[in-house]
Parts: sequence; structure tokens; C-alpha cells
Amino acid sequence: MYTLLFLTTVFLTYYAMAIVQTVLHKLFGHRNRIGRIFRNHALGHHAKYRKDELLTDRYIDSETYVMFYYLVPAAAIGALVFALGGLAVLAGYAVGVAFAFWLHLYLHKHYHLRRTWLDRYRWFRHKRALHFEHHLNVRSNYAIVEFWIDRLLGTRQEPGTGSRPGTRIPGENRQANRSPLAAERGA
Repeated sequence: MYTLLFLTTVFLTYYAMAIVQTVLHKLFGHRNRIGRIFRNHALGHHAKYRKDELLTDRYIDSETYVMFYYLVPAAAIGALVFALGGLAVLAGYAVGVAFAFWLHLYLHKHYHLRRTWLDRYRWFRHKRALHFEHHLNVRSNYAIVEFWIDRLLGTRQEPGTGSRPGTRIPGENRQANRSPLAAERGA
């Protein structure tokens, strides 16, 4: 019973944190509503990974994360989870939050690396292309991992649809750059 409750909590928490990340990115990442978040993300991350320099040989160590700002709503939700569900549910919640943070940071780092072991996977190349579309059009694709959330928000934009015609990911060949959907359609 406790194992199922724990695993269900981990699963639901991961997706809840993915939704929180996407919505907060949309609300605060590119609008100067909370100055420090805006400066760290829009003027920090997007300034370091400009449209013409999305890929690097080494991830920029001075990258300023805004993920720690997500701890505020995560802690508030955690207090509610503990009050309603007790220690077993709180433990599952903590594991779900930790996994969500780790996965978002890990994949995001690899999106910007020119050479990554993940590049062999079609799903990764498509997620990277969706993320790079965000760098080309900051009013789209706010998610880092779960881009279906952008579809729900009406902010999903497939790779190549919002950028200048002919724009492609720098340092990559056109074939490796195409999304799986475009490749299947023969685009």
C-alpha cells in the first residue's frame, strides 16, 4: 500500500513540477515581473546562448540557474502534501521534486552541448529542436522536457515554424537538425 502511494506520488509530483516550471517560465522568465528571475533567465541564459550560438563545446559554467526559484512553490506545496498525506506521501513528493529538477537541468545542459551522448536519440534531437525554437522565438515552447504542456497553453511551436526561413541549428547538419515529425513528412 505504502509503496504504491509512494510511487504514485513520485509520478504525479514529477508532472506537477513540469507544469509549474513551464507556467512560471512563461509568466516570469521573459517578462520583467520579478526582476531577478528576468535578469537571470532572459538577460543571463538567453544572452549567453544567443540565436547564433545555441551550441557550445562545453556548457557555460557561469550559467545562472533560475531553477532554485521553483523551490518556493515546491516548498509550499510540500507543506500542504505533508499536512494532507503524511510522511510517506511527503517522501514521494520529495523524490518527485528532486527527479524533476535533475531531469530538467540535465537535459537542458545537453540541449546546448555540441557533442552529447544523447544526440543518438531521435526523441532528444526533437526536444532540443523544440527548445531551440524557444531561443528563436521566446514566446513559444516554455517547457524544458514536457512540451505537451506548451500544447495545452497554446504556446507550442514546431521547429522551424517561428524562425526565419532557412534558419537551422548552428553547427549541425540539416538532416540531423530536422524534427522526427518533419523527417516523417519528408520535409
